[in-house]
Amino acid sequence: MHRSLIIMSSSTVLIATGFAMAQDDADLPAVAEETTSKGILPVPDYGGDLEQRPALTGDWNGSRAKLADDGIQFRFKWVQYGQGITSGGLDEATRYGGIGDYLINLDLDRMGVVPGGLVTFRGESRYGKSVNAQVGTVLPVNTDAFFPLTGEVDDSIGFTITDLLYTQFLSEHFGVFLGKMDTLNGDSNEFAGGRGTTQFMNSNFVFNSTLALRLPYSTLGVGAAWLPTDRMSVTATLFNTADSSTSTGFDDFGDGLSFTLEAQFQYELGGLPGGMTIGGLYSFDQDFAEIGGRIILDEGERLRLPTKNDTWTAYWNGWQYLWSDETSDAPIAVADGRADRQGFGLFARFGVADRKTNPVDWSGCIGVGGRGLIPSRTDDTFGVGYFYTDIQPTRFSNVAGIGDGSQGIEAYYDFAIMNSVNLTLDAQFIEPPYTGADTAIVLGARLGITF
Repeated sequence: MHRSLIIMSSSTVLIATGFAMAQDDADLPAVAEETTSKGILPVPDYGGDLEQRPALTGDWNGSRAKLADDGIQFRFKWVQYGQGITSGGLDEATRYGGIGDYLINLDLDRMGVVPGGLVTFRGESRYGKSVNAQVGTVLPVNTDAFFPLTGEVDDSIGFTITDLLYTQFLSEHFGVFLGKMDTLNGDSNEFAGGRGTTQFMNSNFVFNSTLALRLPYSTLGVGAAWLPTDRMSVTATLFNTADSSTSTGFDDFGDGLSFTLEAQFQYELGGLPGGMTIGGLYSFDQDFAEIGGRIILDEGERLRLPTKNDTWTAYWNGWQYLWSDETSDAPIAVADGRADRQGFGLFARFGVADRKTNPVDWSGCIGVGGRGLIPSRTDDTFGVGYFYTDIQPTRFSNVAGIGDGSQGIEAYYDFAIMNSVNLTLDAQFIEPPYTGADTAIVLGARLGITF
């Protein structure tokens, strides 16, 4: 199989804990005739009328497709969100904000510069406020408003580079990569992913919560990916443990390293597609506090917890269509943030972590998602899910007012106004881990526009 076809069918490309190398906007369909040996990425079809075109601004009289054919692809997505805590939480509040997402792919193979070479770029901006700080949860109820990380909730970001990665394919089935990596596409799932912009908003349904405290959002690293078939990928990555969302990352060397190994594969069950991801993270060369350890007095006569040099997390996710009226031999593009087939199915996540260093002992979620259940609205998507996060008690739990777990339900319905414009209505019912916070009802809406 040609390399470009392998890339598109493998859910965007090399997946180092989901570090997406190529376009995660698989809503831009590839030109069917693009089967030549030229290039790594297929040329998107930007044409069609206003309702059908994948990008609102279209093909720019053919110049956009011409640029893609020459190896330059770019996309801008603007997402606005409004949420309100109608009852419970730490404080009833209503907030509005938004993000800008800027993607550029440079296909060096198409350019004739480097055979098998690919450069991917992601820039991000953020404005406004969210209700993340008012709910009293461990993970944000609005993923899109939480990342990139700045150290403060709802910090405005004019512009920051979260992904700048070089990938070199050495064959149709093997590639290596290095640079600054955006990890939010990790732990991809057909019905529960999408970076918080297209499917669920709550982070418990976007990625495994056992990874939340150990996996940086953006960081420097290197890795390799093996794609033995168009339905399987194995990726290994070594990266800096410190987050570098708003910095170059070079100043953070020496703050510890992490290694991930992840395998994704797809199959058919009863003629319907399904898939799963199995992965693990190991962090080392850093002092991780033993949260249940006995307080000691250090050489500076300061009270502190004992430390451990390493920590680990293991995770799994799976999805399975239960019904679909579409048939295709093509693999599912898991990382594109939408259900590929008209139909519905189940999804689940589960993760466990090192009890000595991670306050989240284990976590899991389960739910249903799909697309086009209303015959007249075949591109609308939906999802309903339940999550539970187990928080192990520590000697500080009572002082901090933290209970032994958090759980919640989220339901959303996404209206495809156009192929390039989506309006999502969202409702969440959250039992926060903080004992001073009542069960929260969070209602919201999200508008996404792809230009």
